[in-house]
Amino acid sequence: MFNASMRFDLGEDVNALRDTVHRWAQERVRPMAADIDRDNAFPPALWPEMGEMGLLGITVPEEYGGLGMGYLAHTVAVEEVARASASVSLSYGAHSNLCVNQIKLNGSPEQKAKYLPGLVAGTSVGALAMSEAGAGSDVVSMKLRAEKRNDHYKLNGNKYWITNGPDADTLVVYAKTDPEAGSKGITAFLIEKSMTGFSTSKHFDKLGMRGSNTAELIFEDVEVPFENVLGEEGRGVRVLMSG
Repeated sequence: MFNASMRFDLGEDVNALRDTVHRWAQERVRPMAADIDRDNAFPPALWPEMGEMGLLGITVPEEYGGLGMGYLAHTVAVEEVARASASVSLSYGAHSNLCVNQIKLNGSPEQKAKYLPGLVAGTSVGALAMSEAGAGSDVVSMKLRAEKRNDHYKLNGNKYWITNGPDADTLVVYAKTDPEAGSKGITAFLIEKSMTGFSTSKHFDKLGMRGSNTAELIFEDVEVPFENVLGEEGRGVRVLMSG
């Protein structure tokens, strides 16, 4: 029996966010949606626009430029962008949840202060890199290796099918620090595109979601300082599953 006391209203703040995102997506994104997929290219101007609206930091505290709202609000925003363009929504979610939210949940105060403001503003693009050519959801099968040296890790290997890969300035990347430790031998790193030895392929010419740029990431003796470990060494799976 229907219970009339049950409320399904999203609340004033989330409803206002939905209206704002819906209006922007329908007026700005929907008219270009077909061209985005036809041209196989994400319009970079959308990043600072979404940043200006607060969409890139919905779950991020206000001290880092975010809105300080929750996952429901973020889900509503993703849904409204997807009504206009699934491709734009895919890239948006990869940036705002897979990258930004993981830094927000697991980053040190120094990491948050360094990376979140630019990602939230849309002046930096974010990505998450877990999948490889032979390892997708089976995280433990990844081959990207991170060898510990005196004051850094040296990363060698590849990541594949990475959303925002060609455009990302900041990437949450998972690599094996101990190949014998299974799920406890994986560590999350914060990678900057300017790091020597890091490169990407041209973005893939996909069948669908073509406006969401996807590429292979290539690591050739990439030196990553200890302070760029996200979370703790060997706790990468925990970081990944945190949201």
